[in-house]
This record gives sequence, C-alpha cells and structure tokens, in this order.
Amino acid sequence: MSYITKLKLSPVTNLADARFAAAAGIEYVGFCLNPSDADFILPIKAKEILDWISGSHAIAYFGEQDLDEIISLSELLNMDVVALENSILPDELPQIGKPIIKVIPISNNSLEFVKTEIAAYKEYADAFELKGSLHDGLKAADIKDLCAQYKIFLNLDFAEFPGKELIAELMPYAWHLQGGKEEKTGLKEYDELNDLLEKLK
Repeated sequence: MSYITKLKLSPVTNLADARFAAAAGIEYVGFCLNPSDADFILPIKAKEILDWISGSHAIAYFGEQDLDEIISLSELLNMDVVALENSILPDELPQIGKPIIKVIPISNNSLEFVKTEIAAYKEYADAFELKGSLHDGLKAADIKDLCAQYKIFLNLDFAEFPGKELIAELMPYAWHLQGGKEEKTGLKEYDELNDLLEKLK
C-alpha cells in the first residue's frame, strides 16, 4: 500500500492494532514502555504482540528511565527503534545500540528551542519526533523547513484530521496516527482509521 508519507501507529496496546497496522502497510508501530505514562504497556504484553506481527518496524518509547533499563528492555523485546522522551545526554545514545528517535516537545516552545535540541542530538539521533500543537508553538512554515532538513516524525495535536494537503505541504518523513484501546478484548472499530488511510493514499 502506498501513502504520501510513511506512517506510524502509536501507542499500540493490543494485538488488534498491531495486526491492523501490518495489514494496512503502516511502516512503524509504537509501544509505550514508560511506566509513568497512561499508555504504558507491560513489556511481557508488548512481546506477546510483537511475536504475532511482521512487516512493521517496532518503536519502543521510553520516559525518564535510566540507560541500563532502556538497553535491557529494547534488546529483550528486539525493538527496531528506540524513541526517547527523556534527558539522556547525546553522547550516551550510541550505548543503546539501536536507531534513535529523539522526541522534542513543541507546544509552547520556540523555534530556537527546537533547533537547539536538534543541534545537540543530530550527531547521534537517526530522526526526531516533533510532538505537540502547532497552535501553541511552531508555525507550519517552521515545521516545513525542519522536515526539509531532517528525518522528522510529526506527532501533532489536531481537533480534526488536518487534510492531505497540509501533510503534503509539510512532507514529514513519517506521520503519527493515534492508536487506542480495544472496546473489549479482540473487538475494535477501524472505520475512522480506514478513512484517514484512504485520504493519505
């Protein structure tokens, strides 16, 4: 399946989401391994899901966990990519031994802040995820310039889907799609996600 940009479905908390992503040709699936986050998934459950899927690259999201825990869990689960929402120093990242996405919050932060973060981590990170709202932080033109220079995953807050035109204008490396909870075990509706995917073909 071909889309105007690569896609990431996250957070994956159930097998149904992971299977949907693989079948739909979604390139990346994200698992939140940060215990302080509402979307946290137990590592053993993440492993059970990962054992059932193929075709999508698995991203492990970590919060303020120490380096040893990040290395241990990402190796144990055989994650393809590690995404960091923490303050680990740039020169410590090679110890993780996986491609790194550095997550940068953009809500209420200036373009100068984002550029400073990218400059600090660009030697060691393989990509950056800009997370937050355009309304409170960067402007669309700023995002477009950053996407032209770096491998950018865009995880933006929108009340409604922003439309194919905006995504085509920004041209990120990958676009974030929101995962969610099952209505009950094994049951979930995907009409809304399918509609979004149709718009992104």
